Amino acid sequence: MAGDENTIAQTYSNYVQAFQTLDRQAVLPYCHVPCMFVSPQGVRIMVTPSEVESLFNRVMESLKARGFAQSRLTDFEVKQMSEDIALVSVSRVRYKTDGSELEQLGETYTFRKTEKDWKIVAAMVHDPDTVLRLC
Repeated sequence: MAGDENTIAQTYSNYVQAFQTLDRQAVLPYCHVPCMFVSPQGVRIMVTPSEVESLFNRVMESLKARGFAQSRLTDFEVKQMSEDIALVSVSRVRYKTDGSELEQLGETYTFRKTEKDWKIVAAMVHDPDTVLRLC
């Protein structure tokens, strides 16, 4: 198995930076199609780029309406599971434009290596204190 954990971590960090712009077009290159999103609100399976874009549009518009400014990772775990599959599990705090805390959440992602890049194939939102320990 190739040791791509640093590359995966950098890809995820780049995704986070792109997400913070709240520009759905900026995050689309990080997502594999098809992909799946699991949250307390339900499961969404997206099989076209426009479905992925629609999901990000809803999430980002909601964050804008709630005053989102930025997020900070408080926990970050990466584990390459095979040559082309990896897990990333994080805890984050989101902040409003006035600097106050908006929310805390945990997220766990499954990445798949494509011909060119590592891409998100599944994302799960969960409690912030349940980050997977992937060592």
